Amino acid sequence: MLSRAHIEAISTGVTLHERFASGRPGGRRLILRFARLSGVVLQKRTLSGVDLTGSNLSSAKMAVSDLSMATLYCCDLRDADMRGANLTNADLRGSSLQGVRLYGARMDGVDLRDARLAKVDADGLFRVWSVDANRPRPQAGPGGDVYQGVDLRHASLRRARLCNARLKGADFSGANMAGAELSHANLQGCTFTDTILTGVDLTQVRFDPGALAQCVLDPDAAALEGAAEVRFALDEAEAWVDSGGRRGAVADLTDRDIRPVADAFAGRRLAGLKANGIRAIDVDFSGSLLTGATLRRADLRGAKFCGCDLRGVSFVDCRLAFADFTGATLGAIVKEDGTEVSTDFTGANLTGATFDAPTEEPAEAAREDLALAC
Repeated sequence: MLSRAHIEAISTGVTLHERFASGRPGGRRLILRFARLSGVVLQKRTLSGVDLTGSNLSSAKMAVSDLSMATLYCCDLRDADMRGANLTNADLRGSSLQGVRLYGARMDGVDLRDARLAKVDADGLFRVWSVDANRPRPQAGPGGDVYQGVDLRHASLRRARLCNARLKGADFSGANMAGAELSHANLQGCTFTDTILTGVDLTQVRFDPGALAQCVLDPDAAALEGAAEVRFALDEAEAWVDSGGRRGAVADLTDRDIRPVADAFAGRRLAGLKANGIRAIDVDFSGSLLTGATLRRADLRGAKFCGCDLRGVSFVDCRLAFADFTGATLGAIVKEDGTEVSTDFTGANLTGATFDAPTEEPAEAAREDLALAC
């Protein structure tokens, strides 16, 4: 357990680092290598660019903290709580990740090469590259490797580097791993339910047969062939809006995969769009008029709605993890019969979504185990 003096020294160092990170005078970058920080409480702090190389951060509480560009090389992160943290472009090479909770963490561009379970010697410092022989045998798999139980559900891992990583037993459910580098990674025993693996070379990855059956992969032939039809429907929808309903027609894209035309939705006038169940991962809707649109059950993870008019839009039961709503107009529209219809996020997963006045926790419907004890 950390002493009071140790805790106060860490708090002072973090405060100075936050001044440094924000460009305020009197700040100083926090460089704390090979430190014993087990159980340290650093929730909701700005730690971007911090250097904690080789430190023992086991059971640390760092949920919703900004650790972008942080150096966590060879750190012991076992059982750490990093839910909702920003780890963009962080260096986690060789880190020990057994039991770490990364639900909803933003990890775009993170370096997880050679991440694995490592032994920690008696003084609590991270030393030896090997499987922890002290783990209970029921958790060990063939060859003595240990299932680490890393929680990466709904994390954003776009362009992450996981070459040679050993993350057996990790849960990637709902995670966005588009463009990730996975060569020679051992992902046996992992869960990939609804995981986004577009643009990923899987030829040199070890995973269980059938493990990718429920993944989101690159658009299929039917989606590619239907691209021209979708573009025509959008043109007709704009004609319908511009003419007050005298020309064109409301676009109906129900259950379509619109990723092949991801560049066709920004700055469009698409009021009343019918798009229930669409697959629109990372699609850019920025600047579009979408009033009264229905997007129920749509997969909109990573989508951009910056500056959109979203009054009266139904996002019921949508997947909106890491969607960007900066500058979007939310609220109600009045229908012809005089009733008001408001923007509706009932049942939507808003993990990591960005709004003009961001909250540190997602909406109740998407919070799941992100109830942070701060």
